[in-house]
Amino acid sequence: MAYTYQNNSTFQSGMPDHIEAEVDLKELVNSILGYKKSIIVVTFVITLFSIYFAYFSDNVYQADLSMEVQGGLVQQSSANDFLTNAMGVKSSLANTIELLKSRYMAQKTLEKIYIGNRYFIKEDYRKIELYKRSPFTVKAEAISQELIGREFTLQPIDEKKFRLKIEDIVVSEGKKNNYDHVHEYGSLISTPYFRFTVNKLGGLDKRDFFFTITPNNMMYTMIQSSLSIGLSDEKSTVLKLMYRDNIPERAQDILQAISETYAEQSVFYNSSSAERTLKFIDEQLKAINEALQNSASNLRDFKSSHILIDLGSKASTVSQTLSQYETQKYEIDLQENTLKHLLDYIKSNKELIGVDMGPVTGSSMAITTLMGKLQEAYTYRSSLSVDFTEKHPSMIKANEQIASLKSALKSTVESALRSIAQRKANVQQIINTQKATFETLPEEEKQLAQLNRSFLVNEKIYEYLLQKRAETSILESATESGVRVIDSALTGDAPIQPHRKVMVIIGLVVGLLIGLLQAFLRFLISNKIHTISDIENNTMIPIYSVLPLFKGKKSLYEEALRVLLTKFEFSSDRPKTIMVTSSVRGEGRTTTALEFAKVIAQSGKKVILLDMDMRSSNVNKKLEIQNQIGMSTLLSGKNTFEEVLQCTDHGVDVVVAGPLPTNPYELMMSQSLKNVLDELMKHYDYILLESPPVGVIADALVLMRICDLSLIVFKADYSKKTFIKNVNRFVDEHELKNVGIILNALELKKIRPWIKKK
Repeated sequence: MAYTYQNNSTFQSGMPDHIEAEVDLKELVNSILGYKKSIIVVTFVITLFSIYFAYFSDNVYQADLSMEVQGGLVQQSSANDFLTNAMGVKSSLANTIELLKSRYMAQKTLEKIYIGNRYFIKEDYRKIELYKRSPFTVKAEAISQELIGREFTLQPIDEKKFRLKIEDIVVSEGKKNNYDHVHEYGSLISTPYFRFTVNKLGGLDKRDFFFTITPNNMMYTMIQSSLSIGLSDEKSTVLKLMYRDNIPERAQDILQAISETYAEQSVFYNSSSAERTLKFIDEQLKAINEALQNSASNLRDFKSSHILIDLGSKASTVSQTLSQYETQKYEIDLQENTLKHLLDYIKSNKELIGVDMGPVTGSSMAITTLMGKLQEAYTYRSSLSVDFTEKHPSMIKANEQIASLKSALKSTVESALRSIAQRKANVQQIINTQKATFETLPEEEKQLAQLNRSFLVNEKIYEYLLQKRAETSILESATESGVRVIDSALTGDAPIQPHRKVMVIIGLVVGLLIGLLQAFLRFLISNKIHTISDIENNTMIPIYSVLPLFKGKKSLYEEALRVLLTKFEFSSDRPKTIMVTSSVRGEGRTTTALEFAKVIAQSGKKVILLDMDMRSSNVNKKLEIQNQIGMSTLLSGKNTFEEVLQCTDHGVDVVVAGPLPTNPYELMMSQSLKNVLDELMKHYDYILLESPPVGVIADALVLMRICDLSLIVFKADYSKKTFIKNVNRFVDEHELKNVGIILNALELKKIRPWIKKK
């Protein structure tokens, strides 16, 4: 069960230049498992924490709602109408998503649903929220900033009274106070810190209830943080709204309120745009109506005062042609004025939200598209301004987009104005030609045709405006949100979070990994000798034996010592005087020397153990024998060998250290010790000398020079690696030969891989 090196007569004690610090995998695993207690503790603690966290984590439910968005918060298009095209295009879904997630939309949603007050009970050490199930409500009129979201305790007393408690109210700088008073349901509770009324809805049992108060308009962060929106498909206009909450009913209510709020805001914007258009048309109708009345009156007056009441065929044709083109010219002028009005707004850097374009037809679709995008960009920037300043990157990007769209729109409007000017010139040329023909008519026919033409032109314009007003009125009355809820808000029966079993398993795995990691780190930074490799990698001094750690039974331990003895017996230069020492006290040199002596005696060899540690005797304590005389009195000549010799029940002869002499070093340097050893070698097969630690005092050095072999004992998980370096330096400085190492108290599982490797 043990392995020993051959006794090399010469060796290099220092750390070799070409030794590779290779760590046997099995040995490494065994070393790390030496920290199994800490691994188990760390794993248990982290697993316990994961169980605690899994138990107390609130269930999270997800409500889903599918919504088709056909237009944004701008008016929808009507066919072949420049105004409605310019003011109503479908918002991009990306901006629609941002609008739905904005604080503006969250605050508008909170106008439809009240979630500021929250009510709780505690069961099995867990807090349970009573959404829409609380037996009482709190109507708050005022609350200090410090108490927003703080937990009040309500303890029912009877059907009429309750106790209200809250701790640590800051009453002045550095001073806090607790509130604990009895109140009646339905009565106003007024303090300098809060003012509210508690109304009872049903029977309250005798357990504690808890509630928090937050102004409803401050709950927008809760909505924003829990709302997520995605596209059902890349090419689809259907949005999927998802809201997560620990209360499934509240998740559904909030999601439904968001969809309704967005639809209402869309209708509001569309209706507002239609109202502005109607106002513009009504103003035009009033002016044209007056002109039409004047034209009709002038025509009647002329016919009543002249005999000619009908036009000739030529005059009739010219009059109709002129009225047709003059009506067309009016429409072109109206369109031109509207575009000039738009261009003035662009050049003056004014926002184009709410600009009345008028009932203009035939405009470029490029202007329609750009106007829609610009209106959408303004709306998007407005939603951002609720949360961000002008210096925020999102606001800067939105402003850059608006500037780019305005520049493109300016160029497009200017191009459209040039095209309208050309059309207007062409129409004017036709009008001028017809007017020249008109001048050739007889005077009375010319006057009658002019009056008749003026009446027809005003009449056609009036009819045109009436038609546009009717279309706009229909559009206003039939205004839709452009939002269609496909699947209403619905929450699954099971929570989506937390996955409690997974959390516990992860906690167990993480705990085990952290436990192993801390063990590995402790192994790396540890300065103690844990394995055989720790010695092999730090010295070239041969390891003569590895003694296993024993608890109770010593069979394996004794077997290792027998193997060591066998090695000595079959060695060509068998050592007779063997010194057993250590690097420091407490490494087991006394026990090792005694047990080795017993093994030698059991093998039938004669052995004697000399306790040379005269400064701190241990052998007599281990054997429980007297120490009045011993090596100190023998070497000083006070006693004879026969007087100091003691025999044990195990067949081992022993000479204890004796009383502490005044000069132990001089005694060891004396010729007396050499004479004693020379005489003992005539009568004993092995002489074991138990020595003081190496390097602590000079006694060990004296003994190492006169002994055949010096065995230095290191104790696993006790001796430090620096002790090996100290021994290396000690051996090198004094040029010592025949030095070996015994590794003591090593766990058996750490020995086996080393044996197989050798």
